[in-house]
Amino acid sequence: MSNRVEPMLTLSSVAVEKPWGGTRLKSFFPEQNLPSDKFGELWLVSTVGEEHCHSKIVGGDHSGLTLRECLFRNPEGILGKSLAQQLPAGDFPLLFKWIDACEDLSVQVHPDDSLARKLGLGENGKEETWLILDAESGATVRAGFSSGWDMTRLADAVTAGEDISGSLQRYPVQKGDLLHIPPGTVHSIGGGVLLAEIQQPSDVTFRIHDGETLGLDGQPRELHLDMAVKTSATESPHYCGEKELSRNVWHQRVTPVAYQITELHGEWNGPLPLPGEGCSIFTCLSGEASLGTGIEGGQEILKAGDVRLILPGTTSLSLKTGGEGWFALFSPRSGLVDP
Repeated sequence: MSNRVEPMLTLSSVAVEKPWGGTRLKSFFPEQNLPSDKFGELWLVSTVGEEHCHSKIVGGDHSGLTLRECLFRNPEGILGKSLAQQLPAGDFPLLFKWIDACEDLSVQVHPDDSLARKLGLGENGKEETWLILDAESGATVRAGFSSGWDMTRLADAVTAGEDISGSLQRYPVQKGDLLHIPPGTVHSIGGGVLLAEIQQPSDVTFRIHDGETLGLDGQPRELHLDMAVKTSATESPHYCGEKELSRNVWHQRVTPVAYQITELHGEWNGPLPLPGEGCSIFTCLSGEASLGTGIEGGQEILKAGDVRLILPGTTSLSLKTGGEGWFALFSPRSGLVDP
């Protein structure tokens, strides 16, 4: 594998079956040739978990290789020098996915980096951010404790079989909303919500309450109260409503620790504002756009659901939207300044 690969990579997605999943992603992103079966998550950029969960390169010189294989062969070409020196071999610093919640997800919490390492669960905790793609009328998400609740009271109530419906703050959501979920924020995505999630590369979840949901094997799923009480469980979400959006300008609504999110809502015709010399994930969440590479013949039409991994050193990408759209750039923070 050469030291310099394409300006950007197209990756295959991996459907992850979940007992609460649905079929809305296929109709919401008709251009994406998604499975017709019921599934809950679609992992779009991933080196997390077993090999069957790893994204594969589509097209170009490295077609068919997993992203993890490419990272072993040429880490600096994909991550940039700074990130390549920091990360374990083969690891990508982010996980990007779509989530289709047909039913309520469990009440859960994720550890931070320090606790994950202390418990031997890997190098990363899980900081995550949700971008709401669509929501049925009345759909909500829950995140952060209501007044008078904390992890001890919640764990005791679950153990005693008591009602916990009022334990978390509830947020009605609609397309365009954003919620940032720091590690230690107890949360649950409600049924009828379709969202994009950018997160640290970890699949560690401490399940606190699962309602009537059964696992794919038809059995109740394991709870992790003993682990959940070890988290700080004091964090609150950062909610940004659709009405707060700026139009026709790239902007940042939240400032996560592990990554940067830059969004465009509306129209654009100009350079893609890459935030540094490292890598970035670019996605078209709605609408359509033309992405130019600055290379002769290097023009791509992107439709809703398309994702590209933009490689370090790329400076000449331009974006022309085909009218109103929603676009996002996700960049690992440790790669924003690359010596």
